[in-house]
Amino acid sequence: MAPVSEVTAVVVAAGRGQRLADAGAGRPKALVEVDGRPLLDLTLTTLRAVRAITAVVVVHPPGAGSDFRAVAGSDVALVAGGTSRSASVRRGVEALVPGSELVAIHDAARPLVPPAVIADAVEAVTGDVVAAAPGLPVTDTLKRVGAGGDVLATVGRGGLWAVHTPQVIRRDVLETTLDWARGRDATDDLSLVEEAIAAGAVGGRVRLVRGDPRDLKVTHPEDLLVAVAIVRGTRP
Repeated sequence: MAPVSEVTAVVVAAGRGQRLADAGAGRPKALVEVDGRPLLDLTLTTLRAVRAITAVVVVHPPGAGSDFRAVAGSDVALVAGGTSRSASVRRGVEALVPGSELVAIHDAARPLVPPAVIADAVEAVTGDVVAAAPGLPVTDTLKRVGAGGDVLATVGRGGLWAVHTPQVIRRDVLETTLDWARGRDATDDLSLVEEAIAAGAVGGRVRLVRGDPRDLKVTHPEDLLVAVAIVRGTRP
């Protein structure tokens, strides 16, 4: 594992949150409030509680820098995002301070991940494990469905996990992967690393560590209700 002084978090917060439009009153998704606090504020509070993370870069929507600075404070670097998630991640990585050996890419829409889960993912990146993230085994029955809604097959859920963030990646591996995958987009940064490994562009293995249900992604207005319950301590 890299020394704790060499871990930087890149918070991807450039989304406009169309599915949260009513709750957000037109604000960027990361500024939508949960129990009176913006998602970004909750996310940064969590990251600051992790000893291994000593620097944070927030990638925000273009033109929203002043609003994000008001929430983020002066100890966080801000950079405008790109036209896709991968482009935004690339801009965040380009803003990293020299010496950061590990990059923890985290969605601002996942503000309630327990700090211990983040620490587990950081500690998992060691030896030939070049990337790691928290996740949980899939519990719902999965079915492959055709365009008309007809069920094509039931997919066995054995060995299937839902992947969360932060996704912790060795910096050199991430930079090589982003160069190799230039022009592609992905909703999951680990998947690009997996593809780069399969293509021989980088070496190593990718690992998942057990996550926590509280690491939910706030996507729909209903998710805000769950997040509020967690913040208020009415749900374990």
